[in-house]
Amino acid sequence: MNYQDSVMVATVLMAVYNDENFVAQSVESILSQLTAQIELLIIDDCSSDNSAEILQNFAQKDSRIRIIRNVANLGVGYCRYLGVKEAKGKYIIIMDSDDICIEGRLKKQITFLEENPNIDIVGGAVIEIDNTNKQGTIRQMPLHHEEIVKAIWACPVMHPTVAFRKNRILLAGNYDPNLRRRIDYDLWFRCLNAGLKFANLSEPLTYYRFTPNTHRKQNLKRAFEQAQIGWQGCQLLNLPWWQYLAVMVPLMRAIFPPSLSHLIYRSLAPFDPRKKQV
Repeated sequence: MNYQDSVMVATVLMAVYNDENFVAQSVESILSQLTAQIELLIIDDCSSDNSAEILQNFAQKDSRIRIIRNVANLGVGYCRYLGVKEAKGKYIIIMDSDDICIEGRLKKQITFLEENPNIDIVGGAVIEIDNTNKQGTIRQMPLHHEEIVKAIWACPVMHPTVAFRKNRILLAGNYDPNLRRRIDYDLWFRCLNAGLKFANLSEPLTYYRFTPNTHRKQNLKRAFEQAQIGWQGCQLLNLPWWQYLAVMVPLMRAIFPPSLSHLIYRSLAPFDPRKKQV
């Protein structure tokens, strides 16, 4: 990659809300991979804990970090929507504020997009970690566009691993600023409808924080919203009838207590087109 210093090649986009326990780790995992042509854009969604102070300390030491703080808590959909609009890079690399970026990730994805101009969105595998960073299951996604299309109902692209072309995501309509959950699920359906092409790398790109508490975020209201997005996506793409039923599974899980919901999630894993291994 031979670029002039004035050219911003990529923007790492992070949305943060009350993540003081993990955000420093997340930022540190990115800093070692930044260059003069890669910036880190952080949208602070009006955090009420120490996240803002932690982020400001990083920004004061590194001019490649930009922080935009919302005046109110507007949700992750708005944060990503705003971040895409404000990003200076031609490529945008998504990072979650509680995950850890694996060394070499940014270069791999930028190089892939440079060498594959027909691909608009590229994700990868993840290694699950718990709250103590203990490693667990590896989640492996379908690799090729055709495989991803067939499994789009299952959201076969891990959002915190994706990198994409900014102009193409804008063509598909950007993130929905009104959504607070499953913003990627909604976006991928619209990207396919707009003719964008997907791929996943086989290697893990992030350590993905996943615990039984993860499902506590998926209450009945959120599960209904997810099912609604899935149903509308099936209609948009005219998918087979059985996929309409498949997108209802999260709604069924939400009816049960978190511990049982987590067990159901694990039990259905063999039927998931997204592969997993310990």
